[in-house]
Amino acid sequence: MKVRTLQKYIRGLLCLGLILVMVSAIAGCAQHSEGKTDTENVLTDNKPIIVEITDPAELEHLWQEYIYDAIYTIGSTWEFHSAQEIDPAVVAQFCWVKYQEENDTANLKTVSEENMSLLFPLADALKYAERYFNLTTLEVSKIPNHYFNPEKQAFVLGKNSEKPKPGYAERNSWGVHPAKVTRGADGTLTVELEHYDTYENRRVDSRQTFTLKERPNGSLYFVEGRREFINNHLVALTGDVKDFPAIDGFDGDLQEIYMVGEVEGKLLLSYTPNNENQSPALMLLNPDNMKIEKKVNLKGSINGTEVEYKGGRLVVRFKDKVLIYRGDLEVENEIPLPGVITAKIDREPQYDQNGFSEVYFGGYDIASDLNRIVYSDEIGVKLVTLEDGKETLLAKTVQPKLPEPSRGAPVGPSYHFSPRFVAGDRKIITTLTGYEWTSGFTFCDLEEGTSRTYDIITEGSFATGAIRYDTGLLFVNEYWPDESVGENNRKTDQYKTFFLDFHTGKVTEIEIGQPGDTGYIRSDHQCYVGQDFAAFVTSKRSGGDRANDRHYLNRIKLETLEPEQEIVSITAAEPHILGVMADGRIVFWYQFNLEEKGICITSTTSASRE
Repeated sequence: MKVRTLQKYIRGLLCLGLILVMVSAIAGCAQHSEGKTDTENVLTDNKPIIVEITDPAELEHLWQEYIYDAIYTIGSTWEFHSAQEIDPAVVAQFCWVKYQEENDTANLKTVSEENMSLLFPLADALKYAERYFNLTTLEVSKIPNHYFNPEKQAFVLGKNSEKPKPGYAERNSWGVHPAKVTRGADGTLTVELEHYDTYENRRVDSRQTFTLKERPNGSLYFVEGRREFINNHLVALTGDVKDFPAIDGFDGDLQEIYMVGEVEGKLLLSYTPNNENQSPALMLLNPDNMKIEKKVNLKGSINGTEVEYKGGRLVVRFKDKVLIYRGDLEVENEIPLPGVITAKIDREPQYDQNGFSEVYFGGYDIASDLNRIVYSDEIGVKLVTLEDGKETLLAKTVQPKLPEPSRGAPVGPSYHFSPRFVAGDRKIITTLTGYEWTSGFTFCDLEEGTSRTYDIITEGSFATGAIRYDTGLLFVNEYWPDESVGENNRKTDQYKTFFLDFHTGKVTEIEIGQPGDTGYIRSDHQCYVGQDFAAFVTSKRSGGDRANDRHYLNRIKLETLEPEQEIVSITAAEPHILGVMADGRIVFWYQFNLEEKGICITSTTSASRE
């Protein structure tokens, strides 16, 4: 009995001691946190593992010194786990901003008398790269020459605005603000940012995190970064359409793929990445399940307008040769470009006294017989016969008629751009260049030996460079002045939709009952002309929150030029037309952000089933 009583007494003392220790620890923590603005989140042996920083002065210093300039420079690299993974050209941009904060740029040299961009020495950039990224070297060998001058060993950059940076709690151009900043036990800082869609709706579109390490002297350097987008479920599709989350077998950017043709119900795609470290490719896509069935990588660099399907073959135009592929993506032929053309590509630029280029190359095309090539230079558009090397000038460069300013700039020559064989290779069509717009089109009839100019002005378009089929060009909601009322009365000017037929040369106006909004520059992804059908996008914008915008897919049967309007509607995200199939099905994709996106295919049209 006495033993049991003693055991109870001992247990009581132990409990009392434990309570006193806990009270002491809690009191100590309370005293430790008194008078501080940091918030301790986790305790281990009375030491904080993660501390939230809330002191306005410390947040402002972090924002001004590191974060704000990171948003629009290294923030474009959406995920990196070390500073070595960031594009060195982007690192240099961040360093350039810091250099200008501490140095006068008057002592820096310009690229040339014509190019007033400044040369930022690599040696100076490395000083800031070490300070802010702990980097002692930058890999500059793959940076394009217009960003880095290897001869001068300097980056080519423009002077930044001298405006003061906004504070972390103030509105800024990027709509980005700190959500939470924490410091770990080893001094590592984690900065969590929120990207607003707009300041009006304050909807968080994405979250971005930067991680910085602390040196013994208290300075910081970037070690990690990540941006994650949020699916707010804003996009809604209506109509007979099938929606896929992605193309199975393709992990690139959808903006860099183009439908160039169709073989037995499969889509022929070209992939032309802007990143020079990635290879362009040809792909065969099954639209029924959105799976890539075959992919062939290409060696060399091309853009999205240099792949064409003609005569049952894929034609890929490089700077030194033409590769011919069968519909199954197997190589059929390789044709070297004649020296008269390769000599005109990548020449040193030369300018006249008004700043207009005196050296020009507007691209080339090869006929289906693989024996004729058309190209354009500063002289005009020319036809070369490969068999005998004979060259013929088809149409000259259009010289300015009046020495008057146009849209704030002197009128310069109008060059022929993106020449293409059309109308069964009987004609050549080119786009005439202008200042911030196309000034028209030229048709060269090879059988009759004549040329004709169409005064159709467009903005924001590849025009002839975007030709995929030998049918025609569709112009949707283009500004069309009514010249019948004279120069002083432009009230009857209007936006019209019309079709230019390659075979007949006829321009036909198409009546669009629901044109949607007009007056904005249209892009090539809003229109596609196929073999038997064309498709285009119309929009009704809310004028504020893009989540309330509505976009519509429309279809035209080329045989009758009769429109079938608003067959599919898309809320919030604008559709990008990838192509139109022979049966009238439209393949398109949308992307509100990287998390809310999809690729779709519509049903066939009743006209295609007749």
